[in-house]
Amino acid sequence: PSPSPSPSPSPSPSPSTGPSPPPSTNAAPNFYYKSWQACSATEAEAFGEKFTCPADAALMCGADDDVRGLYCAESEKQSCADILSPSSINPASPGGAGWMSPTLMLGSSEMVAAAAADGYDGAYAVVTFDKLPLGTCIEVTPSSGSSQFAPSSAVPLAPKLKAQIFNTAASAVDVYMAGGGLGAYNGCSAAGSETAVPPVPFYSKYATSANTDFVSHLQSIGYSNAGSQLDSVVTWQGGIRGGATYAACIASGGSKQACAPPGNGCNGGGGICIEDAETACALAFEGVGSYTTTKAIESCKFAFAYDLHWNRDVRVEVVAFPPRLAGGAGPVP
Repeated sequence: PSPSPSPSPSPSPSPSTGPSPPPSTNAAPNFYYKSWQACSATEAEAFGEKFTCPADAALMCGADDDVRGLYCAESEKQSCADILSPSSINPASPGGAGWMSPTLMLGSSEMVAAAAADGYDGAYAVVTFDKLPLGTCIEVTPSSGSSQFAPSSAVPLAPKLKAQIFNTAASAVDVYMAGGGLGAYNGCSAAGSETAVPPVPFYSKYATSANTDFVSHLQSIGYSNAGSQLDSVVTWQGGIRGGATYAACIASGGSKQACAPPGNGCNGGGGICIEDAETACALAFEGVGSYTTTKAIESCKFAFAYDLHWNRDVRVEVVAFPPRLAGGAGPVP
């Protein structure tokens, strides 16, 4: 999934006095409000003339009573080209560059704890899905027979998900998790010639051909051409796949393609699938910051353990927000 969603242009209503207070009792952490104004890590080239509020601007509350009304003085705004200049920012001091918080990845310890504290018998997530409005809370339930993708019987460990729609540009439900496809708007990592290099990548190592340790691991499980196939797979084929049910099938003597759920490829060019999450996840991801590394590995292992990193047949239903998903603000302890 796209880790750096593009925020809407900043409104400039009549000023009020002082910085904005939290807009609700389910207050999001400060980074959430700041990131609404930020340029995403994919915007420097596409939106270089966009002007918005850098991270050190004094945000104020306008006519709307939520995050959409926040703004800063015109004199404080900068262009995304300046804000995202590689010479002026880094992930430790972003200065107005926005990345998706790794806390919100499917299977992070925070998301798992939030679902458990709410007594929810599934998992919490954030997703991209264009068929419903941004901000909608949905429940995603494994299904069968309505698409060409994996039926519930082929991914028996997959739980239902309760999620907020937080981004655009996906005709099917696209879950924010480690190892997803980079796609057209990439803030994660370079991937050879397949995608533009982000101005300030979120990862120092990703599941790409430049990660020689991960390539060697894939070669050891039968992907002899992993070095030439991986960049295309991780950019355009949905990322790295694999799951516990698939791994058990392989261990019992099944072939990669026979063990892959319907609608999913594990033959190399059409998809690459891991068989051992403990080894593969640790090799695949290294964030620029150690916290990102931890969350990415947690998410990778969770998706593998619960058969979630496949194209699956699902049913989508609009539901009320649970308390600790907090309307997309992030898991509440």
